[in-house]
Amino acid sequence: MSGFGLIVSIVSLLVGAMAWWMAWRAREDLSDIKRERYYLEQKVKSFSSQIEAAVEPLRIQTALLAMGKPVSDQLIRAGRLYHEISAKEAEGFLTLESPSELVFWLDVRTSAEFSKRHIPRAILIPVENLEMRYEAEIPLTVEKIMVYCASGDRSRLAADFLSRHNFGNVYYIKDGLQGWAGPTEGNDPGGLIQIASRSKQATQMDPMMSTSVHSA
Repeated sequence: MSGFGLIVSIVSLLVGAMAWWMAWRAREDLSDIKRERYYLEQKVKSFSSQIEAAVEPLRIQTALLAMGKPVSDQLIRAGRLYHEISAKEAEGFLTLESPSELVFWLDVRTSAEFSKRHIPRAILIPVENLEMRYEAEIPLTVEKIMVYCASGDRSRLAADFLSRHNFGNVYYIKDGLQGWAGPTEGNDPGGLIQIASRSKQATQMDPMMSTSVHSA
Protein backbone atom coordinates (compact mmCIF):
# COMPACT_ATOMS: atom_id res chain seq x y z
CA MET A 1 0.00 0.00 0.00
CA SER A 2 1.36 3.39 -1.01
CA GLY A 3 1.92 6.12 1.52
CA PHE A 4 -1.05 8.07 0.16
CA GLY A 5 -3.33 5.06 0.48
CA LEU A 6 -2.17 4.52 4.07
CA ILE A 7 -2.92 8.11 4.93
CA VAL A 8 -6.39 7.81 3.38
CA SER A 9 -7.05 4.64 5.39
CA ILE A 10 -5.96 6.28 8.62
CA VAL A 11 -8.08 9.34 7.91
CA SER A 12 -11.06 7.12 7.11
CA LEU A 13 -10.59 5.23 10.36
CA LEU A 14 -10.36 8.49 12.28
CA VAL A 15 -13.45 9.88 10.57
CA GLY A 16 -15.33 6.65 11.28
CA ALA A 17 -14.24 6.66 14.92
CA MET A 18 -15.23 10.31 15.27
CA ALA A 19 -18.61 9.63 13.68
CA TRP A 20 -19.17 6.66 16.03
CA TRP A 21 -18.16 8.71 19.07
CA MET A 22 -20.45 11.58 18.05
CA ALA A 23 -23.36 9.18 17.53
CA TRP A 24 -22.69 7.55 20.93
CA ARG A 25 -22.44 10.95 22.59
CA ALA A 26 -25.70 12.04 20.96
CA ARG A 27 -27.45 8.93 22.27
CA GLU A 28 -26.07 9.58 25.75
CA ASP A 29 -27.18 13.22 25.62
CA LEU A 30 -30.63 12.14 24.49
CA SER A 31 -30.82 9.65 27.34
CA ASP A 32 -29.79 12.39 29.79
CA ILE A 33 -32.45 14.70 28.38
CA LYS A 34 -35.11 11.98 28.69
CA ARG A 35 -33.97 11.20 32.22
CA GLU A 36 -34.06 14.85 33.26
CA ARG A 37 -37.47 15.24 31.66
CA TYR A 38 -38.75 12.22 33.60
CA TYR A 39 -37.41 13.58 36.89
CA LEU A 40 -38.92 16.98 36.15
CA GLU A 41 -42.30 15.42 35.40
CA GLN A 42 -42.17 13.47 38.66
CA LYS A 43 -41.31 16.64 40.57
CA VAL A 44 -44.24 18.46 38.97
CA LYS A 45 -46.58 15.58 39.87
CA SER A 46 -45.23 15.54 43.42
CA PHE A 47 -45.62 19.31 43.69
CA SER A 48 -49.20 19.05 42.44
CA SER A 49 -49.93 16.36 45.02
CA GLN A 50 -48.46 18.53 47.77
CA ILE A 51 -50.63 21.46 46.72
CA GLU A 52 -53.70 19.21 46.64
CA ALA A 53 -52.88 17.85 50.10
CA ALA A 54 -52.44 21.38 51.46
CA VAL A 55 -55.69 22.63 49.92
CA GLU A 56 -57.84 19.61 50.82
CA PRO A 57 -58.33 20.50 54.52
CA LEU A 58 -59.48 23.97 53.51
CA ARG A 59 -61.98 22.52 51.04
CA ILE A 60 -63.40 20.18 53.68
CA GLN A 61 -63.59 22.94 56.29
CA THR A 62 -65.28 25.28 53.82
CA ALA A 63 -67.89 22.59 53.20
CA LEU A 64 -68.46 22.25 56.96
CA LEU A 65 -68.92 26.01 57.30
CA ALA A 66 -71.39 25.95 54.40
CA MET A 67 -73.34 23.28 56.31
CA GLY A 68 -73.48 25.59 59.32
CA LYS A 69 -71.07 23.55 61.42
CA PRO A 70 -68.39 25.19 63.57
CA VAL A 71 -64.77 24.84 62.53
CA SER A 72 -61.83 25.75 64.75
CA ASP A 73 -59.83 28.70 63.48
CA GLN A 74 -56.72 26.92 64.81
CA LEU A 75 -57.28 24.08 62.36
CA ILE A 76 -57.86 26.48 59.47
CA ARG A 77 -54.68 28.42 60.25
CA ALA A 78 -52.64 25.22 60.64
CA GLY A 79 -54.16 23.56 57.56
CA ARG A 80 -55.11 20.50 59.60
CA LEU A 81 -58.28 18.41 59.67
CA TYR A 82 -58.21 17.52 63.37
CA HIS A 83 -56.60 18.55 66.65
CA GLU A 84 -53.62 16.65 68.04
CA ILE A 85 -53.26 16.54 71.83
CA SER A 86 -51.33 14.45 74.32
CA ALA A 87 -52.97 12.07 76.76
CA LYS A 88 -51.98 14.46 79.56
CA GLU A 89 -53.85 17.31 77.86
CA ALA A 90 -56.85 15.06 77.23
CA GLU A 91 -57.12 14.20 80.93
CA GLY A 92 -58.31 17.74 81.58
CA PHE A 93 -61.51 17.06 79.63
CA LEU A 94 -62.48 14.06 81.79
CA THR A 95 -64.35 15.74 84.64
CA LEU A 96 -67.93 15.77 85.87
CA GLU A 97 -68.15 19.29 84.47
CA SER A 98 -67.71 17.86 80.94
CA PRO A 99 -70.59 15.38 80.49
CA SER A 100 -70.94 13.08 77.52
CA GLU A 101 -73.24 15.62 75.85
CA LEU A 102 -70.21 17.88 75.44
CA VAL A 103 -67.29 15.45 75.15
CA PHE A 104 -67.56 12.11 73.35
CA TRP A 105 -64.81 9.60 74.18
CA LEU A 106 -64.24 7.18 71.31
CA ASP A 107 -62.18 4.01 71.80
CA VAL A 108 -61.22 2.43 68.46
CA ARG A 109 -59.41 -0.64 69.79
CA THR A 110 -60.73 -4.21 70.01
CA SER A 111 -63.40 -5.36 72.45
CA ALA A 112 -60.81 -7.44 74.32
CA GLU A 113 -58.58 -4.39 74.83
CA PHE A 114 -61.59 -2.31 75.85
CA SER A 115 -62.71 -4.86 78.47
CA LYS A 116 -59.25 -4.95 79.94
CA ARG A 117 -58.83 -1.19 80.36
CA HIS A 118 -60.52 1.91 78.98
CA ILE A 119 -61.21 5.54 79.77
CA PRO A 120 -64.46 6.08 81.70
CA ARG A 121 -67.47 7.05 79.55
CA ALA A 122 -65.68 5.84 76.41
CA ILE A 123 -67.73 4.23 73.66
CA LEU A 124 -66.14 1.33 71.81
CA ILE A 125 -66.23 1.37 68.02
CA PRO A 126 -63.30 -0.65 66.62
CA VAL A 127 -61.59 1.22 63.80
CA GLU A 128 -62.50 -1.48 61.29
CA ASN A 129 -66.21 -0.96 62.11
CA LEU A 130 -66.12 2.82 62.18
CA GLU A 131 -67.37 3.37 58.63
CA MET A 132 -70.45 1.24 59.28
CA ARG A 133 -71.31 2.63 62.72
CA TYR A 134 -70.21 6.24 63.03
CA GLU A 135 -73.39 7.83 61.66
CA ALA A 136 -75.65 5.99 64.08
CA GLU A 137 -73.44 6.09 67.17
CA ILE A 138 -71.50 9.36 67.16
CA PRO A 139 -73.71 12.40 67.90
CA LEU A 140 -73.32 15.45 65.70
CA THR A 141 -74.15 17.69 68.65
CA VAL A 142 -71.12 17.03 70.87
CA GLU A 143 -68.50 19.76 71.16
CA LYS A 144 -65.47 17.47 71.14
CA ILE A 145 -64.76 13.93 69.96
CA MET A 146 -61.76 12.50 71.80
CA VAL A 147 -60.33 9.57 69.82
CA TYR A 148 -57.82 7.15 71.28
CA CYS A 149 -56.37 3.66 70.87
CA ALA A 150 -53.41 1.91 72.47
CA SER A 151 -50.54 3.95 71.01
CA GLY A 152 -52.04 6.35 68.47
CA ASP A 153 -51.83 4.51 65.14
CA ARG A 154 -55.45 3.34 64.85
CA SER A 155 -56.86 6.49 66.35
CA ARG A 156 -55.01 8.60 63.77
CA LEU A 157 -56.81 6.69 61.02
CA ALA A 158 -60.11 7.16 62.85
CA ALA A 159 -59.53 10.88 63.38
CA ASP A 160 -58.72 11.35 59.71
CA PHE A 161 -61.82 9.39 58.66
CA LEU A 162 -64.19 11.32 60.93
CA SER A 163 -62.69 14.65 59.88
CA ARG A 164 -63.47 13.81 56.26
CA HIS A 165 -67.05 12.85 57.14
CA ASN A 166 -68.50 16.09 58.50
CA PHE A 167 -66.86 16.21 61.95
CA GLY A 168 -64.82 19.35 62.52
CA ASN A 169 -64.34 18.81 66.25
CA VAL A 170 -62.11 15.73 66.39
CA TYR A 171 -59.28 15.50 68.94
CA TYR A 172 -56.66 12.83 68.26
CA ILE A 173 -54.87 11.63 71.40
CA LYS A 174 -51.49 11.05 69.81
CA ASP A 175 -49.85 8.92 72.54
CA GLY A 176 -52.95 6.83 73.16
CA LEU A 177 -53.83 4.92 76.29
CA GLN A 178 -50.17 4.11 76.92
CA GLY A 179 -49.63 7.77 77.78
CA TRP A 180 -52.80 8.05 79.87
CA ALA A 181 -52.27 8.55 83.62
CA GLY A 182 -55.87 9.50 84.42
CA PRO A 183 -58.73 7.32 85.64
CA THR A 184 -59.54 4.07 83.85
CA GLU A 185 -62.07 1.27 84.08
CA GLY A 186 -61.76 -2.40 83.21
CA ASN A 187 -61.12 -5.87 84.57
CA ASP A 188 -57.40 -5.27 85.14
CA PRO A 189 -56.45 -5.40 88.83
CA GLY A 190 -56.66 -1.86 90.08
CA GLY A 191 -58.06 -0.76 86.75
CA LEU A 192 -61.19 0.88 88.15
CA ILE A 193 -60.74 4.41 89.43
CA GLN A 194 -63.74 6.56 90.24
CA ILE A 195 -64.00 10.05 88.78
CA ALA A 196 -64.68 12.89 91.15
CA SER A 197 -65.01 16.59 90.54
CA ARG A 198 -62.43 18.89 92.09
CA SER A 199 -64.97 20.35 94.48
CA LYS A 200 -65.95 16.85 95.67
CA GLN A 201 -62.31 15.90 96.08
CA ALA A 202 -61.69 19.02 98.12
CA THR A 203 -64.71 18.22 100.35
CA GLN A 204 -63.42 14.72 100.95
CA MET A 205 -59.93 15.95 101.78
CA ASP A 206 -60.98 18.60 104.33
CA PRO A 207 -62.18 16.16 107.04
CA MET A 208 -59.02 14.12 106.65
CA MET A 209 -56.91 17.24 107.03
CA SER A 210 -58.97 18.34 110.01
CA THR A 211 -58.53 14.90 111.68
CA SER A 212 -54.81 15.08 111.13
CA VAL A 213 -54.62 18.49 112.73
CA HIS A 214 -56.66 17.42 115.81
CA SER A 215 -54.60 14.26 116.15
CA ALA A 216 -51.45 16.29 116.15
